[in-house]
Amino acid sequence: MQTKDYRLGDYKIMESGTGELGWEAHFGVGEIKEGRCFKKGSILFIGPPERRSDGFLKFEHMARTKGFPDWLKTKYYCRGFEVYHCKTGRKVTKEEIQLWKHDSGIDGIDRRNSERAGTASNAIFTKGTSTDAFRLQRYEITKKQKDQIVWKTHAGPHTLGVGTCIILEDIIFMGSRQIEQNNLSKRQFLANLERLPQWHQTRYFSPKLSLHECKTEIVMQVERKRWSSRKRATENNTGRKRYKNGTSFGLKAEDLTEKGTAFLSHLAKKWLSYIADWLALTLPIFFAYLIRLSKKLKRKWPFKRGKNSSIHRGDD
Repeated sequence: MQTKDYRLGDYKIMESGTGELGWEAHFGVGEIKEGRCFKKGSILFIGPPERRSDGFLKFEHMARTKGFPDWLKTKYYCRGFEVYHCKTGRKVTKEEIQLWKHDSGIDGIDRRNSERAGTASNAIFTKGTSTDAFRLQRYEITKKQKDQIVWKTHAGPHTLGVGTCIILEDIIFMGSRQIEQNNLSKRQFLANLERLPQWHQTRYFSPKLSLHECKTEIVMQVERKRWSSRKRATENNTGRKRYKNGTSFGLKAEDLTEKGTAFLSHLAKKWLSYIADWLALTLPIFFAYLIRLSKKLKRKWPFKRGKNSSIHRGDD
């Protein structure tokens, strides 16, 4: 069956006729990485790379994906894939992920809330309980004012890791962590955590919030292109003005002259240091050779004088 190709940022998203999703992205120098994607409601999860192969250079890869339509079948996409069951803490298996494509999204009350709230919801539905704090594995989930959700966990001696959460598609995503000072020890924190009711507002949780809006990525790409074209136009105009304006060109020439002088001075110092090192190494060897040569000449000189004197005596 025919495969449809889409563009999402630096990714090429491939959708087969049976609904299977995959991704492809440039990597290194002339290589590509490939992997699988999984869709759950309004989120496209981009799985880890599974294959590497020879491909194209970066600009060639971008040129190939330029003609593809933008991926708009989900509102969000998520890099990486770390989703766990709230009840057991077990990571979701690939078989369970494959069943997600048959789901229409969040079930029951959470789905209706998501439709009312638009996309991402921060509201906690207590389902008959009056408490605002819950236990989710090693996290404490607390509802704050204005429907804000905060997570806490023990992070070290007298410190807690704290962050905000987002609920979307039956998954509670943990936001980035900040450190907060606290007098509770780990044992006290865990003891307080055990007294809280178990979190049951979502089926899954993700310890990393890596959600991105697909439309925002498209807008960012358009802005990058506009910025690049404006930058090139500005550089061209600046170059023309400098060429026409003699004063500005003269200043540029002076700058170049100063840089050239500094470079030559640095180069001369470098060569002088090299010559000094060479002389320091070779001069002792040269003097030792001269001393040895002079000793040899002294040994030969008396022999020559004696030979010459004997010849003169014979002639007499």
